[in-house]
Amino acid sequence: MPETARPLRADAERNRQAIICAAGTVFAAEGTNVTLERIAAAAGVGVGTIYRRFSSIDELVAVVLEEKMRLYADRTEEAAELALTEPWEAFRDWVLFILEQQATDLAFSDVILSATGSDLFRDEVKRTLRASLHLVNRARAAGAIRPDFDHSDLLMLQYANAGLIRGTQAASPDAWRRLADYMLQSFHTDGGPLTEVSKEWERQHVRRAPSD
Repeated sequence: MPETARPLRADAERNRQAIICAAGTVFAAEGTNVTLERIAAAAGVGVGTIYRRFSSIDELVAVVLEEKMRLYADRTEEAAELALTEPWEAFRDWVLFILEQQATDLAFSDVILSATGSDLFRDEVKRTLRASLHLVNRARAAGAIRPDFDHSDLLMLQYANAGLIRGTQAASPDAWRRLADYMLQSFHTDGGPLTEVSKEWERQHVRRAPSD
């Protein structure tokens, strides 16, 4: 008879939940560039306890952010659908949602901008990219955003927001809201010609896009 996985003992399950809870707090505040030793200290367990449950930071990130990445994809699909009838509102609210998620969870911000992190959530990233392409196309076709808006401008905005958040997190944690206001106004209004998207940036962005 094949062996079946035995449920964790009560104390082992408590330790596992303590690790996940502590990791969520640390990741949100510090991002994914932390060690398992840092998580162990926050959880109040020995690092060996973590290694018995999680072999790497990536594995722990995958567990902690699984639901958030699913929500990210779901929210993007909802915005793309709403854009059929309310293109500006759908685009605006989705952009604000993403920037706020970056501001409140640095690990989420790291993952959506990291090729390595994206591999952990390949299906959700593909869903998000596919839906965001529909969102941009519908908003642009409806005249809700400027005609020369490029989908890669969203990635540029996320990079800019990530840098702003890390630079102002302690002194001005809401600075991202002003950046959002400025950028949304510029996306909404045709204020004159823009510098063309660089060919290298375009190639990088295409490589991130879903192939199907």
